[in-house]
Amino acid sequence: MSETHSYIVGVDVGGTFTDLVLYERATANIRTVKVPSVRHAPDEAVLAALDKVGVPANTIDLIVHGTTVATNALLERRGARAAFVTTAGFRDVLELGRTTRLVPNSLYDPYFRRPKPLIRRRDRHGVTERMGADGAIAVPFDPAEIEALALRLLADGVEAVAIGFLNSFRNPAHEQRVRAIFARHFEFVSISSEVLNEIREFDRFSAVAINIYVMPVMQRYVGRLTRALSERNPHTSFYTMASHGGLLTSSTVATQPVRTILSGPAAGVMSTVHLMQTLGIEKLITYDMGGTSTDVALVTDGRFPLKRETILEGLVVHLAQLDIHTIGAGGGSIASLDAGGALLIGPDSAGAVPGPACYGRGGTRPTVTDANVALGRIGDDQELGGSLAVNRAAAEAAIGQLAREAGLSIAVMAEAILTLAVAKMTSAVHEISVARGFDPREFALLSYGGAGPLHACLVAAEIGIPRVIVPPAPGAFSAFGALCSALMKDRSTTLLRRLDPEVLTLALTQCQDLACQMQQEFAAEGINGTRYTTEYQFDLRYEGQAHEITVTIPPAADCARVMELFERDFEREYGRRDIGRAVQIVTLRVLGRVATELPRWTKPVPADGRPASGQNATQRQLISGQGTIECPVYQRAQLAVDQRVCGPAIIEEMSSTIYVPPSWQAVVGRIGELDIRHKPTGSLTSTPIESRT
Repeated sequence: MSETHSYIVGVDVGGTFTDLVLYERATANIRTVKVPSVRHAPDEAVLAALDKVGVPANTIDLIVHGTTVATNALLERRGARAAFVTTAGFRDVLELGRTTRLVPNSLYDPYFRRPKPLIRRRDRHGVTERMGADGAIAVPFDPAEIEALALRLLADGVEAVAIGFLNSFRNPAHEQRVRAIFARHFEFVSISSEVLNEIREFDRFSAVAINIYVMPVMQRYVGRLTRALSERNPHTSFYTMASHGGLLTSSTVATQPVRTILSGPAAGVMSTVHLMQTLGIEKLITYDMGGTSTDVALVTDGRFPLKRETILEGLVVHLAQLDIHTIGAGGGSIASLDAGGALLIGPDSAGAVPGPACYGRGGTRPTVTDANVALGRIGDDQELGGSLAVNRAAAEAAIGQLAREAGLSIAVMAEAILTLAVAKMTSAVHEISVARGFDPREFALLSYGGAGPLHACLVAAEIGIPRVIVPPAPGAFSAFGALCSALMKDRSTTLLRRLDPEVLTLALTQCQDLACQMQQEFAAEGINGTRYTTEYQFDLRYEGQAHEITVTIPPAADCARVMELFERDFEREYGRRDIGRAVQIVTLRVLGRVATELPRWTKPVPADGRPASGQNATQRQLISGQGTIECPVYQRAQLAVDQRVCGPAIIEEMSSTIYVPPSWQAVVGRIGELDIRHKPTGSLTSTPIESRT
């Protein structure tokens, strides 16, 4: 990075707000801004946030952003009209799938409907060709047939073409040569062996179909944003968060946008790993509640929680990604009553426009945020994100309409909305902890996102977590996480051999070859590879099984070590070991990372140099179904290290609001984090806030 420039910028484009973190490299000072997201043109919100932060463009060295553009295009079916070209007789693989319902965490769903395929049957075409399972050409393709098909698709209005042939993971020659023909007629062409070079044709075909479906949308979006940033400062580097937590160049995003499907929530996990290393914490459960959804993840020993697959609205995304569990419960989630009068939360969200009723932007339906406003946990006229002022009367009117339908008071209905939202979020935490063999009582809950700290202690109490941590600027924590990520590539290849010393040597050699290829790609992109590191992973299974477990393998591991690592993880997943049973290596994976300059947190100083005290805190009435209580309200910017806040209390800041319930106590940590712990009621002092120094 140039020494004449001073700032790096992280941006998180969410469904409701776009958050920006400005980090000054010399002083480690951090500034955050929020602007409402622009759903139809997310790049406009990014540029608006840069304008709002108010520093000259020529002082910004680096911009990293996480985005939901590809995700939204997929979920809302706003992608390209694409064609799929495959081996004759296999055009229906995309629709047949795995013959399962693809509904995660559900034994039975009476309302399930198989989602329509991204590419219609009339746009799926089989051609004469066949590659053998050993990679030998069994039936050559006919260039004249491919040329005629390309012209026919072009005349029919097809915009993009995906190509996926049987056994192309063994030999991609046919896919590559057919792509060259289609590329003469189409701007957007993608082949399965470059998106996912692994066994199982459905997984490969699904990956390339998703990739081509969102490719035009992402290319245009990233292209507009790249050009706009370059016009401001041609020397500013620009990267995008990938689903696996690494950074991608714009050229990679343009050709493999499927790798950004989970770009948004990934940044928060990367920031979490950096925070764990800073504070020396070994076990955290992340809890990121934004305006539209809540994302949770389990992180131990500072390791990135990677998984191989996500099922998104019935679509299989079989690519490296951070293991993040998402539910449709956010601050903007709409509350309603079903036909039987039962209360529902989400999955519909008010988004940024019209937003919750309390935003005063035209929203009239009650949301989780409105419930917090009606109960006083968010104050009347309080500014959210420095751009929206809360209207309590509008929130009460929206809640009141629902309350009348249910025959309840506004306060009781608002409490019911929060109780149900907390229950949904607690279920998500249970899913990634207890359901996987982890005891949540051994973890702390790291709460961030604009709405997370309002509910974190309530979620922790429900599942038995004794400690909650709220980082500095929690509403922009994911934007900060974009700056904590390394440039990253991943490659895979199928081996499908029984584990023994000879096969292990072959596997490690192939991993080394893949690692060298990625290092050369980094060099070709002009990226300094002196900080290049690799991680080897094997997909392993007992012989005869149909499913694998991904295990990280040390480069110097022997067979006994590989077996032990596999059987340890197998036992955690399934509760047993099959001692003495042969193990098979299915797929080899290599992750290559080039480290970037990590930002750092600094010791906070009260805004005016004087710590807040109980005497200068304002007071607010918190409402419940049982009555009202007086609650002190503090400004986080006025809190100093080692100060203590005893609940009930409200702590406000630009990016979020923190609720400390009765019998909980918050202490300001050395980098400004709030360490909130559950205490027996009798152990709290009567002084709401005091300094331990």
